[in-house]
Amino acid sequence: MGRLLGAHDSDELDRPDLNKCPDCGCFFPQDNCPICGKECPEEFRAGNRKAVKTKKRRGSNSGRVTFVEWYHSWWFIAIMMFVMPVVGIILLITSPHKKGSKILFVVIAVLYSILRTFLGSGMLGSLGSMFTEPVERMSFEEYSEKCIEITPEEYFRNREKYNDEFISMTLTVKEGFVDAMGYYSKEEYTTYYICTDGEGNEFEIMIRDCEKEPENYIKGDVITVYGEGAGTLALDDLNYETHSAPCIYVAYIVD
Repeated sequence: MGRLLGAHDSDELDRPDLNKCPDCGCFFPQDNCPICGKECPEEFRAGNRKAVKTKKRRGSNSGRVTFVEWYHSWWFIAIMMFVMPVVGIILLITSPHKKGSKILFVVIAVLYSILRTFLGSGMLGSLGSMFTEPVERMSFEEYSEKCIEITPEEYFRNREKYNDEFISMTLTVKEGFVDAMGYYSKEEYTTYYICTDGEGNEFEIMIRDCEKEPENYIKGDVITVYGEGAGTLALDDLNYETHSAPCIYVAYIVD
């Protein structure tokens, strides 16, 4: 049976000018409900009922998926932040994302930039070397007896094979540089040298003097080093230029 003159408990269709049946929920102008025949109580008669509270309407997008333009997507904003920061900031500000999400994104981006600057691959390599005991302490005679003499080419091509192994070789100094991390974080900085086999081949070896006061070697100096293989190491110099090569933690150098 259809509803009479109104709808059951609907705020939008409430009829304050009509009586209302408490059981059926319908509205009618007469004294008795046309459905159940029950007489309308005094408190449900027109003019006596309490005003019905209007329900709050939900937002037009409530419960729906909101689509944003591709250039306002998080992935595109993140890329632009590091490729073209000004454009990335503009896109972030004009995007429809919530304010809290924008603030969180900025915090994460700033933290990432700090870590990338101060804990880059080269910096991490330098930091690792600072906390690693690089060589064993013993006399030159004892140390040299433990070392296996190899060529720069052999070490360059098989650097992982000689990790933590005692080795020696003759090298020609190509250039020296100061480790940027050590320079800015310690009172005593470390000097590294990029060396070659001296025969024009591109077998670059990086050495670090771990045992004695560093010498000021210059390009062309021929030295014989005794140390331990350290695999590939990447370090930044004071100009933040990265040097990456097979490295040897050197205990003794004979020139």
